[in-house]
Amino acid sequence: MKKIYIIHENDEWVIPLEKELNKLNAPYEKWHMNSVILDTNQLPPIGVFYNRMSASSHTRGHRYAPEFTAIVLDWLEYYQRRVINGSRALSLEISKSLQYKELKKEGIKIPKTVFAKGKDQLLNFSKNFPCPFITKHNRAGKGLGIKLFDVNTKFEDYINSSKFEDSIDGITILQEYIKPKNNRIIRTEFVQNKFLYAVQVDTSDGFELCPADDCDPKEEFCPANSTGNKFMILKNFSNPILNRYQRVLQNNNIEIAGIEFLEDKKGQLYTYDINTNTNYNSIAESLSKFKGMQNIANFLNLELSKLS
Repeated sequence: MKKIYIIHENDEWVIPLEKELNKLNAPYEKWHMNSVILDTNQLPPIGVFYNRMSASSHTRGHRYAPEFTAIVLDWLEYYQRRVINGSRALSLEISKSLQYKELKKEGIKIPKTVFAKGKDQLLNFSKNFPCPFITKHNRAGKGLGIKLFDVNTKFEDYINSSKFEDSIDGITILQEYIKPKNNRIIRTEFVQNKFLYAVQVDTSDGFELCPADDCDPKEEFCPANSTGNKFMILKNFSNPILNRYQRVLQNNNIEIAGIEFLEDKKGQLYTYDINTNTNYNSIAESLSKFKGMQNIANFLNLELSKLS
């Protein structure tokens, strides 16, 4: 029996998709990459394979889930199975460096960024890096490693302290801090290589901006916008940058993703994140006709129906 196979490592993040697939009576099976047993010497089953591997898997005790996922995706692609967000998507998911390279190919502006291995390189680069700046992890997700420094001495104190938090891949980013206009960033969502909607996110409380309900629903209330929620879907959003984002996704065979950008006080746009394991905020979607996981479920079911 042909099925939809969900490749993932976080059960909580899959629940909304399961609900939508159940509404369609679509057959599916979950492959949790920290526990599933697969023999890649055998033919893979017939189906549609949706990769939802996350760069932050190590924070949930699944340190090598991305590496195993890479092997599984290679196996599926070798046998020409229908894979959504395949090996190239995984490569971008776990590397900010590769994301920025692909964004720049399409002329998309990113903040000034350098990549450093180890404390010595970080300290060396910071000497000539303009303040304020932020640190990030190269393999990140969930805002991992993001800290703001307004003077270099504070950064040096942090690097030399026990509080220093290294990236799981050993690569830390120094990036110029660009204050978002009105303390808000925009996350654009794409399903089936098509723009779905844009969600405005209030950043007043920090940089951990995961939209999934499981991330921290108790902290979502935001009195600064009309919904009371820090995530708000924008009506009739349009911007020429969407066409460039689409080209980036098409160039890398990515069919489902969220791409984040900010606008500075002068109106300049800076793009800084591609998330190929995108999640959606249920409070924001309850006030909108757009439903992310519903669109994904319909897309997966449609692709399954095309298989002979």
